[in-house]
Amino acid sequence: MAQTNVVLFLALGLSSDLLMLSHANEFLKVPAHAFIESVSEEDIRVSLLDEVEGSLGKGSASGRLSQMEATLRPIVAALPKNAYGNLERSAVSYALHRLFVLRHGWVIKGLGSEAVLKNSSSPTKVLKDQVPSFIEGLFEQRLAGKGFRLQELAILASTIEHLIHNEAVSRLGAVFNVHKLSVTSPISKAEADDVLNTYMMAYILGENLNNMTLDQALELNKAMPEVFLAWKDTQNFVNGVRKNIIKDEANVDFASLARVVESVGEQYGSFQDFECRQMKETLIKMEYRGTGRVRLADFYKPALDGAWTFQESSSYLRSLGSLDESDPNQPSVMMANYITSHTNCIASSGYYSVCCKNECEGILGHLEEKIGSPEAKPATISALIPTAPSPTVTKLSTSLLQRLDDIAASHGGAVPLHGRLFAQWMHHVYPRECPYPHLSGTTDAQLPDDWMTASGEDSTASQEEMKQHVAHANDPQKFKAVKGDLAVEDLMPWSTEEELIVVNHAGLGGSLHSTDSLSASLRSMVLLAASGSLAVALIQTLSKASPLGMGAPLGDEKYMV
Repeated sequence: MAQTNVVLFLALGLSSDLLMLSHANEFLKVPAHAFIESVSEEDIRVSLLDEVEGSLGKGSASGRLSQMEATLRPIVAALPKNAYGNLERSAVSYALHRLFVLRHGWVIKGLGSEAVLKNSSSPTKVLKDQVPSFIEGLFEQRLAGKGFRLQELAILASTIEHLIHNEAVSRLGAVFNVHKLSVTSPISKAEADDVLNTYMMAYILGENLNNMTLDQALELNKAMPEVFLAWKDTQNFVNGVRKNIIKDEANVDFASLARVVESVGEQYGSFQDFECRQMKETLIKMEYRGTGRVRLADFYKPALDGAWTFQESSSYLRSLGSLDESDPNQPSVMMANYITSHTNCIASSGYYSVCCKNECEGILGHLEEKIGSPEAKPATISALIPTAPSPTVTKLSTSLLQRLDDIAASHGGAVPLHGRLFAQWMHHVYPRECPYPHLSGTTDAQLPDDWMTASGEDSTASQEEMKQHVAHANDPQKFKAVKGDLAVEDLMPWSTEEELIVVNHAGLGGSLHSTDSLSASLRSMVLLAASGSLAVALIQTLSKASPLGMGAPLGDEKYMV
């Protein structure tokens, strides 16, 4: 298996997500020519087998699995279960989303969406943004529709992370080819500098390394300080990671640089999030009355003064779900929705995007850990709010307490922690940290280039549009006179529509007992058998309309992240 992994590392045709920015106004958009890659059934089968063997104590993944299990444990405990006491598919997608954001700031493609395979030239290939859902479906099928337990979920997550690491190594191999360097011979410090610069440049610009010449790479590297203002900070970050991993700069080889690029990918989310916090501080300075909102007229003013910030068009902001138009005379940008939206993501990897971290997930994680159940009484939740890890000191008003009681009343006396109404309540409690939860299907979270291709509109506001919003803004004093007597939460919209991640089949407040007859060891053996027959199942699966068609049906529940 070790030899197989070496071959896989060098041959897997994937790419990695790494890079960064240095100022909140310098988030780049991925160009339209960014290439699409695919993963073969054998790549998935080998990787899955590695991780299953790791779960049985035979592989090298035990450390990673234990870390993932520790992170997932409170999330799994707080999610609704099926009749077997396990997680259904929508809850699995949600848990995986939370895990990778917490670990690395990665937003994995294909989680929580009814992904449909795009056209492929070969039935034995899976588009990379469908791999997570595809593997998840195979796991669920092999477990006879009983759902996922903590161990299976950790194995699934470890498999995805394993593929992402392979992607980074493969991309590094492509850089070595561009620079005409051997992957089996040591290289000089200067050559290592060139390799890492090209690696990072290609990520930022979304360039296809397989089609790049050395002259093109050198020309693009030379232009990076002007093309990307955060280039110097990017180099400093990468060099810091490099120095921590490579102690002997005189003896640099492919394997050591592979460890560097893997580590950069894992650490970048936290590094980049510093810029997101700077963006938040800038927006707070323009915030209207503590509502977590910036009037669109104020949002555009820095751009009109020459800054490179906050230039998204109102149409694109609306599509992203960042625009609050509950008062048509005073449209505003919801800062939590905006900061975590795809306009502030970097996404040239086939597997994941690096986006600003959702601060609300840390607050929700605190509640999950303390409650340890899918639902809780209003009094339990309100007692925990003052202890939540939030930069905002919150005192619950009578109105907010009443709304929490109303949510509980509509669910038999307890509040589901993973429903739209509770997410909306959290937005009212923490408007700067928790995004407003739109009804599913009413927003379209796309990268700027994808949105422009689909809509035919420009994602950037014109000078005329920005000036028009500023010119037509109502007088601020008049606006405050009309609404000055209202509480902050009453200035924000509230709707009564509910959506749940998954229905708690045991009933609200009920205890859950698993009737699964498979012991932990037997279930692991089932997973091992699953990986062995993955190739056949893949071909059969791809003949269907969607990889999500396998296993037990989802029912009518809607999924929401």
